[in-house]
Amino acid sequence: MSQAGFWARPAVLARLRQAFGGDAAGRAWLLVGPEGSGKEGTALEAARLANCPRPSACEGPPLCESCQKAVTFQHPDIRWFGPAPASLTEDEARAVLQAKRQDPFFQPPFAASAEITIGSPEDPGPFTVRALLRFLRLQPFQGRFKLAILAGAHRLTPEAANALLKTLEEPPPAALIFLLTSNRAALLPTIVSRCQLVRFDPYAEEELVALLIARGLDAEQAAALARTADGSVRKALALCEPAAAAVLAWAGDLIERIHAGGGAAAQVAAEMLHKGTAPAAADGPEALPPASDLAAKRERAMQLCEMLVLYYSELVSCRERGELWRPRAGRARSLAALAKQRSSRGLLADIQLIERAKRDIDRNLNIGLTMAVLLQGLIDNAQLDGAGAGR
Repeated sequence: MSQAGFWARPAVLARLRQAFGGDAAGRAWLLVGPEGSGKEGTALEAARLANCPRPSACEGPPLCESCQKAVTFQHPDIRWFGPAPASLTEDEARAVLQAKRQDPFFQPPFAASAEITIGSPEDPGPFTVRALLRFLRLQPFQGRFKLAILAGAHRLTPEAANALLKTLEEPPPAALIFLLTSNRAALLPTIVSRCQLVRFDPYAEEELVALLIARGLDAEQAAALARTADGSVRKALALCEPAAAAVLAWAGDLIERIHAGGGAAAQVAAEMLHKGTAPAAADGPEALPPASDLAAKRERAMQLCEMLVLYYSELVSCRERGELWRPRAGRARSLAALAKQRSSRGLLADIQLIERAKRDIDRNLNIGLTMAVLLQGLIDNAQLDGAGAGR
């Protein structure tokens, strides 16, 4: 959280605030962009200011009572919703919001695999679509609007999406809805058509550096993380954690073994991800703790895929930029040698394979099998592409 409110993208926030100055009631906004591009913070900040009785005065501290409630997730007319297990209890939901009060960039461990369900008619549960719709039908208690922020909207189940669609077609008079997604294609076209589209680009490197410094990192660490994070504030903050650094090191080892034809190493890695185990610590980052449940296993597999994409993107950049290449993830000498063995087209095909595996994991397919197929595919591509070195 910033000094006054949530971290937001200034240009997008200004556009939303201008819209709220007129007749914005009954609108739905679809915020589309990659993970960590500022969608959630911008939506939360827009909601805070939309219901603030004196928004110009509350751009800086001290905050009014309404804004104090908004930044602590306690405002009666602003509610956050997101993917969650159907069995999530009210106490567990409060724990998620409590964690977000401490760190608005927080994501619960089930975020990588849970869906947004419709919920039962009698007891819908805290983060379901039925809970969202009940909330929006109430009259505003303290502010101008009832504002719902729905994170991970691409995880709506078909039943939940259809229920939400009916409300988007005929929204309550004082309702405002923010749908956040990194995968617009996974949403019903009818939902997309009923929303005002707002696109988010990844953070520019200098923006991300400034944000990380404001979070308390020193300038050198912030610059290094911003180069590695590829415009994602979530990824940059995650890389501050030892576990993420260990996954990055694991991905780097796998890249080298993939290009050495290491089928056995690939199979071992897939089995580890399926079981929730990890390689023993070497001289680098400390060992990864065991992933104890399915959500944690999926989160780790997704994170490993993201780190693989980072390294493969580095190989493409090295090939295309030559001496102008600016390494982001370390292992510069090793990556430069591997890049000479590959073609840019082959490396881009590898990235597509990894992105497909991420989508399969996101759809709750078998982790071990998905990763085994992926890693063997990457080995096969590396061997076939080797003859094209220098093309």
